Amino acid sequence: MKHSLFIFLSCIHLCLSAAEVLPDTVAVFGKTEIKKERFKNFRLPNDPAERRKQLKKLIDTEIYITVIRQLLSLSAIAPDENTARRYIDFRKVQCGGNFPETFRKSLESQIKKSDFQLRSALYFTFYAAAPAAVEPSMADISRHYDLNREKFHIATDSKFGIFRAGNNDEKGRKNAAVILSRMRQGEEFDALAGQFDPAGMIRSSGGKDRPELTAAVKNMKEGETRAVPTGSGIYMIKMISKGSRTAIPLHESAPYIREMLSGMMLKNALEQYISEVLAKNPVKYFF
Repeated sequence: MKHSLFIFLSCIHLCLSAAEVLPDTVAVFGKTEIKKERFKNFRLPNDPAERRKQLKKLIDTEIYITVIRQLLSLSAIAPDENTARRYIDFRKVQCGGNFPETFRKSLESQIKKSDFQLRSALYFTFYAAAPAAVEPSMADISRHYDLNREKFHIATDSKFGIFRAGNNDEKGRKNAAVILSRMRQGEEFDALAGQFDPAGMIRSSGGKDRPELTAAVKNMKEGETRAVPTGSGIYMIKMISKGSRTAIPLHESAPYIREMLSGMMLKNALEQYISEVLAKNPVKYFF
């Protein structure tokens, strides 16, 4: 009987632990109270330790949002479309006469997005207080360009003709040899393509058909013709024009680099600001 009672009391204890009751106020940050009602629609883990861990993350996120709202309230800069447009106009002025069309379109496509509006408002807030905190210098931009030159190129794909000479067997290899011989005698690639491949010649770009073809195209010279065996047959390839890489000069790359570096600096400035606010107003958790 005592044994059964012990089991019964243990079960009651476990049920109470699993159904842990949270206070109405789960955290306090300065004069701001974070209510549990705020998280009623979130599904938290059953495990008590994991539940507290997940709840703390949700509360911290809520506090970060509160700090940002308070910051924007102090600066009186609203995260809206007008601020987003003002940000784009500011970038245009910075670029002077060199504001790439693709860059303009990229920025303008984000005007209605809330995250871009928020970023624009935060940028102007920090810029007003300390421009160097969120705006890279031309020296910073040049340094990034020099360290990452391989990324600032316009690549053009290789253009080539391709047709199937036959299966990857003895007959297919003989066909390929005949085709190469007839080409050396002056016959056109297009005419041979129409004769050996009912689908005719295929003009492609980038050499992405099959791994074997990709490798072949990469190593071919312009005007060269080659027979390439693959798992699905033997293909004749003629390199029509070789792809190239053209460097984008610094003055054209600068707007993109400035935007990227500025975004990183803004993120760091915001994280530092939030850390300083939290250091002065430690969060108190009640769970």
